[in-house]
Amino acid sequence: MKTLIAVLYFMLNSVEEKSLDKTDLKIMNLLIKDSRIPYRNLASYVGITSNAVKERVNKMISSGIIRNFVVIINPVIFGYEKECILILRHIDNATKQQDLFNRINLLGDIFAYAKQLGGASIFVVSVRAEAEDKMGIIVDLLKPAAIESIFIKYRPITREIHSSDLNIMKCLLSNPRMQVEEIAKEACISTKTVARRLEKMRQKNILEFSVSRDMSSLQITGYIEFVVIINVEISHHQNIVERIYHEMQENLVIVPNSYRQEVIFAAFFCANIPTVNLIFKKLESYEGVNRVEVFITTNLVYYQAWLKREIDKALNRK
Repeated sequence: MKTLIAVLYFMLNSVEEKSLDKTDLKIMNLLIKDSRIPYRNLASYVGITSNAVKERVNKMISSGIIRNFVVIINPVIFGYEKECILILRHIDNATKQQDLFNRINLLGDIFAYAKQLGGASIFVVSVRAEAEDKMGIIVDLLKPAAIESIFIKYRPITREIHSSDLNIMKCLLSNPRMQVEEIAKEACISTKTVARRLEKMRQKNILEFSVSRDMSSLQITGYIEFVVIINVEISHHQNIVERIYHEMQENLVIVPNSYRQEVIFAAFFCANIPTVNLIFKKLESYEGVNRVEVFITTNLVYYQAWLKREIDKALNRK
């Protein structure tokens, strides 16, 4: 952790700065949690006008901080059974990124890729049955990289997926902020049906909305995004999650609820390095915590092409 902090200090002091103020941070955090939130609602939350919110969001888009808006579709509906978190360290510099991705895709479909400060990379891969049996092959293909893998079983979905749901998803993949009226016209469904089915899919955790963001230049003062992987004693899992929500809400992005009882995966953001260290130390102090790893994100990308492929396959079966 100390080495990571030292590297971050050096890099931040070596580049020209762009700043995000507290209002920008609030807007960014709200969009990460729900990128479909209307501008008027954002304005109400942060205490400025809708036009001012739009101006700030557009500025973050034009500067490349926000790459695009994304819809996150639960892979369970396409028959995926687990999520694999792959942490890669000491990746061979001679390996081309596309070659790296092709090898990892032998395990499943890459859902998200997060590049970390210091050279580590985290891949979130949606996998089908028996995927864990392939890990030996993947480890060999990625040598000399050091690999840590965490497999998490997805929670089942109780809602049946209809063709209208799939057509709504196709529209949202092209534009996650597409208005209900536009979706209805594109998918040939009534606006009431679109609104109702969209809300149901959100309630059932089939759809989520976020933003893909790029902090690779580390020129953004006032914003540090990081993830923590916390190894815990199972008996303390729920209490630790509750404490995180209660004590760190101001800096919390998300704690996914699907992870194994012995692991908690959480994403945070804050304005400065001392706050990263403070959160790290606080998590370490919790009873039942065995180990905390911190990864400072410099680039986050969600991959969508395979979701379009799966939607088309599902529509052909309807």
